[in-house]
Formats: sequence, structure tokens, C-alpha cells
Amino acid sequence: MSRKPAKSRATSGKTFTSSGSSSFGAFLPTSRGTDLSYLAEPPDLSSIADANVVVSLKNLQKKDATTKAKALEELVGYVQAHPYEQDGGAEEPILEAWDQLYPRISIDNSRRVRELSHVLQFELMKSARKRSEKHVPKIVGSWLAGTFDKDKAVSRAAIEGLSSFLTTPEKVFQFWKRCQAQILEYASNAIKETPETLSDERSTNADDADSKYHRVLGSSLAMVLNLLQKLDLSDLEKFQDNYDQFFEHDKVWASVASNDTIVRRLSCQLLSVCLEKRPGRIEADLARLSKVFVAEGLKHNQTGSAADYVVALTELTARYPDVWTSEYRGKKSLGSRLRGFLEKGSQGGTSSFWVSLNQLLDVIPAAILPKDLAGASEFLKSMRVGLTRREEPGSNAVDGWSTYLNTARRFVQTLESGEDRVKLVQENIFPITAQYLYPTLETSTWATGSHQQILIRAYTSTATSPYEDVVEATRLEWSRWKDNFRDRIRNSLPEASKEHEKSQKSVADEGYRWFTLIGLISDAHEKTLESDRPIPNIPATYSLDLLQDSFELLEMRNWKPFGAAATVEAAFKQSPRLFRESSEDTRKILDFLTNLLSRNGFELLKSPAAAHIFSSINLLGQIPEQGQEYEKIWNKNITSILEHIDSPGALTALTTLISTEHASFLAKQVQDLQEELIKRCLMCAVGATDSGWDLFEAVFTFNTLTDVAARRLVQDLEKRITNASSQPNQGVIRALRLIADKKPDLLLQDEVTHMSLMANLLGVSERFDTTSDIATLKALMDNPSTSNSRLPVLVQRSISTADASSLSVDTLVQQVVQASAAGIAQNEQLELLIPDTDVWRQELAPFLQDIPNQSLSLTTAIGGAYFLPTSSSTTLDTSVQRDRNGCSIPGRMAMYTTKLLSAGFQLNAVSLPKQVEIMVYLSLTISLVTDQLTVMGENKVWSSLSSAAILTDAEDLVSSARRVITGMTVDADGWRDGAGTEKSRLIHDIIRRLIEDAQSLTPMGLYSARSLSELLQALTENHGFPSSGEKWLVDLDIFKSTPSTAFPAVAVLSGLGEAVSASRTVSTFCNRLVSDVVGANPGQEKNLIILLLLDTCMQIYDTGELPVANNRLVFAVRQITSWLETPEDLDYRFATETCRCLQRLLPCIKDVYGPYWEKTMDFCIHLWTKSTTDPFDHRIPEIHASLRLFLTLQSLEHPNDDLTDVLQSSAERRSTAFIELLKLPREKDTQPVDIVDSIICRLVEKLPLRHFKDLSELYGLVASDSRSIQTAAFTILHRALPAAQEDLSLDVLLDKKDAQLPDELLSLLLDAPTLETYSDEVLARFPTPIRSYLLSWHLVFDSFKAAAFKVRSDYAENLKAANYIGPLMDFTFDVLGHSAAHPLNLDKANFTTEHIRHYDLKLAEAETEERNMQWLLIHLYYLVLKYVPNLFKAWYLDCRSKQTKIAVASWMTKYFSPIIISEALDDVSNWSATQEPPAEDEKKLIVKVSRAAREITAGYEVDEFQASISIRIPQDYPLEGVTVSGINRVAVNERKWQSWILTTQGVITFSGGSIIDGLTTFRRNIVGAMKGQTECAICYSLISTDKKTPDKRCQTCKNLFHRTCLYKWFQSSNQNTCPLCRNPIDYLGSDKRPTKGT
Repeated sequence: MSRKPAKSRATSGKTFTSSGSSSFGAFLPTSRGTDLSYLAEPPDLSSIADANVVVSLKNLQKKDATTKAKALEELVGYVQAHPYEQDGGAEEPILEAWDQLYPRISIDNSRRVRELSHVLQFELMKSARKRSEKHVPKIVGSWLAGTFDKDKAVSRAAIEGLSSFLTTPEKVFQFWKRCQAQILEYASNAIKETPETLSDERSTNADDADSKYHRVLGSSLAMVLNLLQKLDLSDLEKFQDNYDQFFEHDKVWASVASNDTIVRRLSCQLLSVCLEKRPGRIEADLARLSKVFVAEGLKHNQTGSAADYVVALTELTARYPDVWTSEYRGKKSLGSRLRGFLEKGSQGGTSSFWVSLNQLLDVIPAAILPKDLAGASEFLKSMRVGLTRREEPGSNAVDGWSTYLNTARRFVQTLESGEDRVKLVQENIFPITAQYLYPTLETSTWATGSHQQILIRAYTSTATSPYEDVVEATRLEWSRWKDNFRDRIRNSLPEASKEHEKSQKSVADEGYRWFTLIGLISDAHEKTLESDRPIPNIPATYSLDLLQDSFELLEMRNWKPFGAAATVEAAFKQSPRLFRESSEDTRKILDFLTNLLSRNGFELLKSPAAAHIFSSINLLGQIPEQGQEYEKIWNKNITSILEHIDSPGALTALTTLISTEHASFLAKQVQDLQEELIKRCLMCAVGATDSGWDLFEAVFTFNTLTDVAARRLVQDLEKRITNASSQPNQGVIRALRLIADKKPDLLLQDEVTHMSLMANLLGVSERFDTTSDIATLKALMDNPSTSNSRLPVLVQRSISTADASSLSVDTLVQQVVQASAAGIAQNEQLELLIPDTDVWRQELAPFLQDIPNQSLSLTTAIGGAYFLPTSSSTTLDTSVQRDRNGCSIPGRMAMYTTKLLSAGFQLNAVSLPKQVEIMVYLSLTISLVTDQLTVMGENKVWSSLSSAAILTDAEDLVSSARRVITGMTVDADGWRDGAGTEKSRLIHDIIRRLIEDAQSLTPMGLYSARSLSELLQALTENHGFPSSGEKWLVDLDIFKSTPSTAFPAVAVLSGLGEAVSASRTVSTFCNRLVSDVVGANPGQEKNLIILLLLDTCMQIYDTGELPVANNRLVFAVRQITSWLETPEDLDYRFATETCRCLQRLLPCIKDVYGPYWEKTMDFCIHLWTKSTTDPFDHRIPEIHASLRLFLTLQSLEHPNDDLTDVLQSSAERRSTAFIELLKLPREKDTQPVDIVDSIICRLVEKLPLRHFKDLSELYGLVASDSRSIQTAAFTILHRALPAAQEDLSLDVLLDKKDAQLPDELLSLLLDAPTLETYSDEVLARFPTPIRSYLLSWHLVFDSFKAAAFKVRSDYAENLKAANYIGPLMDFTFDVLGHSAAHPLNLDKANFTTEHIRHYDLKLAEAETEERNMQWLLIHLYYLVLKYVPNLFKAWYLDCRSKQTKIAVASWMTKYFSPIIISEALDDVSNWSATQEPPAEDEKKLIVKVSRAAREITAGYEVDEFQASISIRIPQDYPLEGVTVSGINRVAVNERKWQSWILTTQGVITFSGGSIIDGLTTFRRNIVGAMKGQTECAICYSLISTDKKTPDKRCQTCKNLFHRTCLYKWFQSSNQNTCPLCRNPIDYLGSDKRPTKGT
């Protein structure tokens, strides 16, 4: 059978399609009754064809719920697999069997079983369709009962099944109507069932049996209830007898006392419906209802059903009150049962219970309710017990106590005696108010939750009573309450008491409650004045008396009891109607407020009561009827406060009095107050006083200052935004923020104030961290609607000047961009926002006077042009204005312009000449900044670039400006003639302007040429240079070797580059220059220009491809090399250009023999080795040019023999020269220096080691400030030191002297870095001193690598003597985080085992500086563990930080110990495999290595035995030493054997952890012990059974015997003679001779 689960009824493919009345045509008035008992006869399954279905149906009769559920799932799957379209659906025997099983299955205790039963019923209906109609009467009761199941899943399954064919309300009505007989029959049968008939007590526990019973009982009641609700009376009368038969059962009404909540509610609802539709039946059952429903219902627990019960009981009582009286036959009165019912409260119900209860008490017969005082009190007490139960919901309080008070009023009207009435209200109503006013533990049972409705109803219950004695009792009670409260105020604890504050708070709370209630009563009184029954305001008089008493007490006790003052404040706040009418009592209270300070002065101001009293004055201002009195009181108190303004508490009092809207007008009339407020606000803002912020906020919150005074205060605050030390004044900023929140117009209406304030705020925000106050103020100041007209003025003023307070460029750009986004500052207004070009030109002039750094010729395209400028003769003011970052005005203007253009602004709106000026000055500024960046110059565009932030700004400026300029060239394809686009005309004019400016040999001309070169490069890259450009080159008329054309020609040639290599004009110019060189001589400026132009011109052609005749080139080379015969006559400029020209000329004549090659090489070596006083900046160009020349010569393919001979013969001189170049002092680490150093280092790294005679001169270079020189020196020493150790090891062994690490190398370890010396940012850049120190350590361990054991030991002693290891370890673990307990995670940092074992300098340089340093530290730590573990142990033991030790130990064990252990085991394995063959009388040491166990086993064979030991390496090796233990002792006694083991372990421990040395020692001990040993003459073996050698010698024949062998011989021969010579042997137990005298 299919076990596919059932599909949803709502979405299944086909549904039951019968409709209309025809669906019920097969229903008969009578049918077989439903049997729900577990004893019902099982169905006949013999006719069912499918055996699997039979099994499933049988399983439904089992007791196990899981079995039933599984069977139902199988049946559902079977039915779904047999739809109606397939052979008409499920077979008939299955339907008949299901008719018998369904009723019992549908009430099963298992929720899943019940749900599946309804699913199966629906599937069977859908499968059988028309055939199922005759089965409906049999199962309709069970199906409908399922819709009332408490479980939602079960009821949903039944409802969905029915709703699939009962699709409209009409069909539902017809279904219930037609099935009325079957439903009633099912209900009648079901109500007869008992727990015993429904469940087998042998297999069902009591709870499950009761659950099933209540499920069946509830469904029975629910179905009859639905019939009565759905059907008309005419339909119901057709089955009158059936209904009578059902209601005859006592269970119907007795269910109100059921243990099931739903059953009880159904019973109550059924009674309500019957009263409407079957009143005759109810009337006939009144006696039974009185006993069962009323008496038992009141008695029984009604949790969850109490509200329904009271509703039904009310309706029953209203219709038939006799159920309480004549129809009741019980012994216990229903009145007492009702009181018991009331004591239970709503029993978890809602407030509707109490509403219904009120209605019930209205209709209940008077005879049931008590008529005397005692009975009424008991009845009310029962209600209070129910109301105050812990389980009673708090939301029921209002309706519950309202019902209680209504009941009390009924009893008041019932009682005839006035005394009884008064006593009733005193005992049952007044305590409600008393408990609210003054709650105590004794009155807690009267707690009502302080609901105002309850308190008002309690008051009106007595105050509006028609009985005068009750009203008078109310007056007396309020008087008593007032007296008691007054006494508590008077008796409150004094200030000296510990409980003073608690006592006063208690009084204050009581006062608040008192006047809250008085306010409610006063409001009710006023609202009902015009009604026929007004509510009297009895407590008003007593309350005013109480206030007078409070004032008198305050004056008497010097205003210390603030509880009394709080009571006064509560009166004005909670009950203002008390003071609306003028009376004598009111006047007295107002007089107290008028003369407060004149009568009490200082005592009041500094007392805790002051805040409450002055707040009372403010509250008085909210009473319209007392407006004049308020003004009088306010003015008099303000005057008194100003007189005592410096007194403690005066500011607080002043703040309170102005903190109200009514005080605003009054405050503006008092000029002295205005002055005092300005003064106090300023003092608060500048920090002159810690207090006053409440006053400041109150001034602007309640608009206390006049407009003139407010503007004056703002101006004073604006001047104090920063203090004397230029730090932001946080108090002033906070004050302005408060003003911005309360009255922003004050900051915006005055233009001068607004501009000044905006500039100051922007300056503060960019220099310091922006607080929320500053951000808010900036947002207000930046509001485009208020600042658009002032923005250009602000920008021009900020960009044309520079000082420490200048706004940053980013801030200015942000302002412009924000204005643009708001549609205010568009491109058409750009002319007002761009820099003033006149100011730009003037400020740029000082920077264009100085001769640029000569080393810059290495890094620019115009190269040697930097040698030509001379200083300008014009003397200008060289004072440079700078901002706080050291940036000059040209730099600020360049940054501003670049950022503005990058933000999308266009220059189109500006006139063309203005655009040209802007772009020219921008290009010149960028060139100056680029040069400053290249040489890290000072006092240029920036005063210094030492700050990382400033360096980033400069780099960003250069890159952004170049992008802007390059972007302009994209659309400028007509740049040569200015035709086409606007960009073409702009670029054309810029080029003409730059050519004009470049015609003088000045710095201005130089930088104009450089800007022109870079612009032409961008144009060439975008548009190329067509052949038609030849005319443009000719028209320029600049290809001449004259001073006025030098810079323009260099700029055009370097800018166009290879693009003009085919130009005839350029080719002609190149030939002319070569010819000019032939006749040139050094020392003349015009010849320097010729060399420069020739060098520039030759660079546009490929190497060796100059468009010049070979003979001309030979003549030129001959002339140039003739100058090299006297190299001292060439200054650095000629030397540089000479080398550069030869670099291009010599490859063209490489096949020509001659002295040129030797002269050239000698000249290069001369430049490298000459001693001169020239600045290093002057030497850099000639060194660089000569090195490039040498590299060119070295790389020439197929050189002639002369060049080959020169290169070979000068090799050693070149090596010496390169080392000398490394030694040259570097003043500063710049880009040109780095370029030269990198070339030198590449050359040095390739030098053969044999050229280095003395390594000592290289150690100092490792400490160089240049990283390149450090790298070169380290590389040489890294190669040379291991090779040198081999010779050193031999010398140490031969000379028998101690080895010593070079002093030069050890000196590099003296100045160890510390973490405190460097900031985190600097440390992350791997400073050169740290790099030098760590590389020096690497060289130390390079010395260890190839050294012998003796040399290593000596080196270790060198390091130990001066404790070199300690600082290294401290620095390592500080940097790697161990000291902070956060060691570097090598896995996350991607450091592998290969990184730990090897450090590759070149690969490391490609990493970030921080990772490079970490890698080197990790590798050095590995080398420490490998070569000097004992020194590391010593440091570890001396380390005082437990945190560091724990971190280091775990880190080492995790990452390093496995590597060290593996290498130690590898070394042992390799040593064992390569042991030298032993001598003839020796054996080989047998070594076995177990990597898994980290153990080495060593054995030496002795006479078929093996003396063996094990060496176990711990997990945290080498921090913990190895453990040596014996496995098999042979040939020696235990004492000597243990001595060997200890010796072996000692050698390993104290020899740097060398296990091989320990094994060698062990073998040496055994071999030494076996020397000279002979075999035993008895057993012919060296080792006896007790593993000892022969140790007993015959004194006659001198042969040796084993003790054990000799002993056995004596026993077997019965003689004490030698086995060989037969002479007696005086020995049996000892080989020691007896001492004398024994």
C-alpha cells in the first residue's frame, strides 16, 4: 500500500461535488445509533479484497496510538491512490467498515490519530462521491463533533473536510437542518457515556480517560448548542421529543460543575440559548436547575468560566427569580453559597465578570441578600476577599470595586438605622480613601491600585448620599484625615536624623496623593455644578487649612522639611482649582509666596524646600484668575534674588522662576535681570563656573532675553570659540549648540557674525575631533539657504592667505560642493570660486628662484636640463605664508583647484586666458611638488614632508592633478593649431605659453619646460603625432643649440619621444649636434647645451640606431673620449652628460677597435673612486650615468676584443670601486639615491667572493641608513661567512685557540632596539636601525651554520658573555605580541614551516614592511632555538613576566618545537647513515629513530648482547631537555652504567642540544670499557649471564674468569682450583683481598 501522506483538503485535485438538497436525499429520519464505547463490536472485514487494507483496519483496533496513526496514514495513501476516476473509488466494504470504526477513532486520545481520522473521512468522501451519501448519516455526528475539538489541528482537519462541499452558509444551514435527527441521536448517546464506557481502565490512566470523556461530553453539548443557535423554532419543533430526550439527562445542567472549563462554558451558553428558544423546557426544570445549576455551580470551581456562568445565572434569575427561593430545596442557603462564590473573585476571568455580577445583584431576590449591618458587612467582606486575591487581574480593579461600591450603596439604602448606615460606610467605604491617602500594612487589604475612578466613586458614594448622616460622617472623616496628615507633617524627622530624607519623601508622597485626589474632586465638583445633583467639594476647606499649616511649619523650622514644601507644590500642580476663587484662606497662602525672600532670605534660598516653593510660584502663573497676583509675586521675588545673586541657591531659584512661558514677558521688562543673565551665561560657557547650564538652557528655552541682549551674547560667545592656546572651548561650543537648537535665527541673521562663526567652526572641526555639538553647528552654518551669498568671500579669503588658523582645502571644497548640490554654486559662478591667478603667480615666484636639486636629473624626462638654470637676478620677498600643515599658498591653490575639477566642475565658464593661467600655474606647482617628493626637500611647497598625512596629501595632489591634465587632453586632437574643440584651443594656448616661459635658463624656464614635456607626453599617448606635424615642428623654430631654445627643444623632444623618431627635422637636428660635438671642448656652457640636446635627441631612437653616419659617430666618440684623459677637468655636469652621450654613441660603434673602451672604463672607475668635496647631490648624476654606461657596455652583444679585455682586466678594480661607492656617506634617503644604490647593489651581489679580501669593512655597511646598502652588504656577508667558517674551524683546531665572532659584527648587536623607542606606525614601516640589527643577527647565525662543534661552542660563549640574546628575545616577543598575551597566530598570518626555516631577503622585500619584519623575527627565533637553545633557556628562566613566559612556551611548542625535533631526528638519521667504518676491534653504533614517539634508540653490540639506551625528546623541546634512559645494561655495573647515562645527557644538554654529540660520547664510553677485555676461560664469552665481563683472575696462570662461571666450576668439581692450572684459588664470594688484621 502507498504510504504517501494526505494532500491538503483545500488544494486537492477534486472535491466532493454533491450540492443542494439533493445531497441529503438518502438521509433517513432514523438510522443505526452511534456506539462510542470501547466494547463495541468490531466490523466485518472479510469482504475487503485488499489484504493490506484489512491489516491497516485491524491495526486501528489496537491500543497503541503510533500503530493507529501509521495505519491511518496507510489508509489515506491507499484511498488517494484509488480516486473516483479509477474503478469508482474505494470499494464499498471499506466504507462500511469505516462507518463502524470512525466514531471511536475520532475521539482517540492521540491528537494525530484524531486528525488523520477526519482526513481519511474526507478522502473517502472524495473517492466514493455519490456512493458516500448513504454513509453520511452514520458518520455525521462524529464528523461534526470533530469540528468542536479543543485541538486546533484536529478541528481544522474536520472543518476543511466539511467546507469542501458545504461551500456556502445556505448549504451549511441545510446540512444542519437535514442532519438534525442524526446529530441529536449522536448527542443523546454521547451524553450517556461515562469514562468507564469510553476507555478501558486496564490500559488507560485516569487523566486520559477523563480527557476523552470531557471531549465527548463537550462535543455533545456543542452540537445541540449549535442546533439551537442555527435553526428556527419551526425547525426545532419537528424534533421536540428528541430535544426533550436530550435535556432529560442530568448531565446537561450538571456539566456546569464539570472539571473541564469548556464543558462548563458550553453548559452556561446552552442555558442562555434555551432561555430564549426553549423557555418552556427551562420552566419545567426549575427545581433541577436550582439544585444543579445554581447551588452546585456556585459551589464548584468556575475558573475560566465564571463570567459565562454569571451571565447565564443573571439571565436565569431575571426570568425565573424563584430558582433562588421557592424552587431551591437545599440545606445550605444560596446566600451563603453566593458569598463563597464571591470570595473566589473572577477566577481568572475578565472585568466583564464584575459587570455581570453587578447586574446579577440588581435582579437577585432581596430575600437572598442580607438586611442587617452584620450581614451586609460580611457580604462586602466576601467581595473584598475576591477583589484582593493574588490571582485577581489588576485590569479588573475598576469594574470590580465599582460593583463593590454599588453593592455598598444598596446596603446603605437597605439599612433603616442611621447609626448602621454610618458604621457601614466607615467600615466598608472610607478605608478605600484612607488607604490611598496613607497606605499602611494594616490597610493593605483595601488597596485598589490607586485608580482615580475608584477613588471618585468611593467619595461620591458617601458625599452624594441622600442621607445627611452619611454626608456628615464624610465631613468628619475628611477633617480627621487632615488632622492626621498635619500631625505627620509636624512630626516629620528633623535634618539631624538619619531617616530625615526618607521621612520627608514620605510626607511629599502623601501630599502628592492628597492633592491629586482633591484635584479630582474639585474637577468633578465644577463639572456637576449645573446638574441637579452636584458633587460637593467637602475637602477644599480642609486642604487650604493644611497649606497654611504647612507654610507656618516651614517658617518655624527654617524651611528644612522639604516634604511640606513638596506638598505645597503638589497643591498648585494637582489641584489648581483650589486657588481660582479668591477667599481669605487663598489670600493668606498668596501672601506667604509674596513675602518669601523678604521674610526668610538666605535660609529659603539654600534650603531643600526652595525648589518646590519657587516651582509653586510658576504653577500659580498657570491659573488665569490669579494673573495679577502672579506678576506681583514674581517681580518681588526676582528683585530679592538679584540682591542675593551670589548667595548659595540663588542661581537655582532664578533658573526656576524664569523656566516658564509666563515669565518670558516679565523677564524682558527687568533690565537688571537681562544684564545678569548675559553675565551668568558667559561665565558658564567659558568655564568660569561649573554650574549654570540649567540657567543657560532655560534662558533660551523660554525666550527670556530681549533680541538685543541675545545678539550681544552670541557675539561674545563667537569671539571665544577657541581659547588662548587655540584649543576649542567646549563650553562655548556647547552654548552655541544650545542656541542653535532653541533659536537658530540668532546665529544666521547677522552677516558678520555668521561669517566669523562659520570660519571658526570649520577651522575647529578640521583640526580636532568633531563632536556632535560642532557637527550640529556646522550643519546649521552650512545651510545653503543662509550661506550662499557669503561662500565666495569665504573661499577667496581662505585660499589667498595661509596661516595656522586657515581652513583646510577639503573643508572649502566641501562647502562649494554642498552649495552646488543645492543648486547655488554652479559652473556659471565658478569664476568667483577659483583662485586668484595674480596671487598664485606672486606666491609661486619665490619657489622659482632657487636652483633645483641636481640629483633630480635622474628622475625626469628632461634629465640634464636641471644643470642649466641660473638664479634669477630679481630679488623678491621670500617670506612664505603657510598653513598649519606647512603648505604654502600655491600648494593650497593647486589642491583646491584639483579637487574642484575632480568633483565635476568645468572651467568653460571662465575666460580662455584665465583658464590658461590656471592650468599653467597648476602644472608648475605640480612639478615643484613632484621634485620635493622625489628628494624629500624642505621649505618648498610644503615646509616638510616628514608627516605621513602631509606626504599622502602631496602624493594625492600630484596624482589627481595629472589625471585632470590628462583628462583635458582627451578631446584636444587639434592641439597643434587650436582647431576643433574648446579643449584643443585651451591646450594650444597652454603650449604656446609654456614655450614662451621656457626660453630663459632659469628655474622658471626649467619647470615650464618640464610641464610642457609632460603635457606633450599625454597628448602623444592619446592622439599620436602624425606626419602632418612636421610643419608644426618647423614653425616652432626651436631646434637650435642656443640658450633661448635649449629648454623648449628639450621639452618637445622628450615630450614627443619616439613619435618623432621618423621626423626629418629631428634627424637633421641630431646630425648637426653630432657635428657640433666634434669641435666642442669641456668647460663652456654652450658645449654643455650641445651635450644635453644631443643626449635628449638620441633618446628618441633605439640603442645603436642613430640616424647618423658611422664615421661622424667615431669622430664624436674620439673627441669626447679625448676629454677623459684629464678627468679632473670635467665637473659633474659635463661628466654626467659625457657618460650619457657615450652610453648612446658607443653601442653604434661596438665593432670599432680603439682606445675608447679603455678610456671609458678608466673614466668610470675614476668617477667611482675619486675623492672630492662635492655635495653628494652633485655626485649622484655622474655616478648614475657612469653606472648606466658600464651596464650598457657589459650587456653589449658580440663585443670587440678590446672591450672584452678591458672588462676582464678591470674586474678587481671595479669590485673595489663598487665597495667604495657603498661606503660613500648618504645625507638623506631620496629617490635618486635609492636608484643609484639599487644599481650598485645589483652589481655588488654578483661580484665573486675572491675579490673580498677583508670582510671586516663590510660589517659597518649593514648598519647603513640606506636599505639598499644594507641589502648589498648583507648579501655579500651571507654568502661569504659560511665559506669562511670552514677555514676558521680548521685553524681553531690546529692552533688550539678559542674562536671569536668578529668584533665588528658584535658591535652591531650592542644598540638593541626596544618597543618603547618606536611608535606603532613607525614600527610597522620596519625602520632601518631595526632591520640592520636583525640582519646582523642573521649573519651571526650564518657563522654558526658551517662551523664545527668547537667553534659553535665558542661563539655561544661570546654571545653569553655580554648577554646579547636577552635584548633580542625581549624585542622579538614585544613586537610579536607575547608580552601582551596575544602572540602572533602564524596560521592566520600565513607563515608556513618554510617561512620559519628560511628567510629570503628578496622575497621579503616584496612583502609589506610589517610582514617582512615579522618574518625575520620568526626566522631568527627559529635560529636561536636551533643553534643556542641554552641561551634561550637562560633568558626564559630569567624572564619576570609570567604572562610572557606562558605565551612564549605555548607558541614555541605549537609552531617551532615540531620543526626543531624533526630536524634533530633528521640529523641523527643522517649521521647514523654516514658513520665511518669502525676499527677492527670495534662495532658500529646501531641507531633507530622513532618519529612518532620522538625517541632515538642507540645500541652497541657486545658478545651477542646489546648495550642500549633511549633518548626521548619532549614535546616542548628545546625548552625542556631530552631524557636519556637505559634500556639494556651490559659489561659494567649499575653505577658505571648510570654514570654513562648521566654523561650522555649532560653532553646533550650543555653542548647546544646536540644529540649526535651525546651518542658519540655513549659509544666512546662503551668502546673504552671494552678495550683489553679477554674472554672467560670457562665459557669462552666476554659477557656472562649476569651481563658482566670476566673480573676474577688466577694468580698463577693470570687467566680471567666470570664470577658466575667460576662459582659453577667449584660446585661441579667440588674443588677450589683453577680450571686451567689446577692451582688453588682463594675466592668464593669476593675478589677483594682481606685487609691486614682481619
